[in-house]
Amino acid sequence: MSHSKSLLSLLVITGISQAQQPSSAINDGFKKLAPTATISTSKETPIKGIKQINLDTNNVNDVYYMTDDGQYLINGTIIATKNGKNLTEQSKTNKRLDIISQVKQGERLDFFPKDMKYHVTVFTDIDCGYCRKLHKEMKEYNELGIGISYLFWPRAGIQSASFNKAVTVWCSDDQRQAMTNSQNGQNLKPLQCNNPIAQHYQMGRQLGVNGTPNIVTDKGQLIPSYLPPQALLQQLVMLASK
Repeated sequence: MSHSKSLLSLLVITGISQAQQPSSAINDGFKKLAPTATISTSKETPIKGIKQINLDTNNVNDVYYMTDDGQYLINGTIIATKNGKNLTEQSKTNKRLDIISQVKQGERLDFFPKDMKYHVTVFTDIDCGYCRKLHKEMKEYNELGIGISYLFWPRAGIQSASFNKAVTVWCSDDQRQAMTNSQNGQNLKPLQCNNPIAQHYQMGRQLGVNGTPNIVTDKGQLIPSYLPPQALLQQLVMLASK
């Protein structure tokens, strides 16, 4: 399905409701544009006669709007005039939170301080320069009370050289030390074991990750680039106040 590049800002007052099954009119209308795609859910919006629709790809970016009669598809953003809140982004944030909260301890690589005030999940690539810069500053992040959980997102894809390096780190007896060694440019002896690297990669795609490092807060907000320790702290304080 081709996406319109134009951005439609619909100015509204209130939020978006709970998900439900799409009506036959919406399903039929959408199929005319994208015969192979499937709508998973639809939601009421504050605009009478317009529903939010989500595709079954589970990708947070697959959010569109459609008229109740199925005649018009809208690719755009809903913003509330009362408070300036971006309701479309809030919907994406909620979906990210739903996905990221499913990651359990033992399915990620944690670097936590003793006194953790903030926690973020970082999608990282062994061969990414800014990922290496972030890791070299891990002590500073931790001293500021920021705990970091790594999920691997090799930019070259599954079964690439970067993917295999991530597998090696995961399969090491000391994962944290292996991560540090690898981020310092050391070539580790390749290892294989049962690992979640492919799942990490697919989860990143669902969350809208398209580069590294990408940072996801525990509230589901996406910070799509590297931030130095103090700047990340300021961003987390600001986001927590919203």
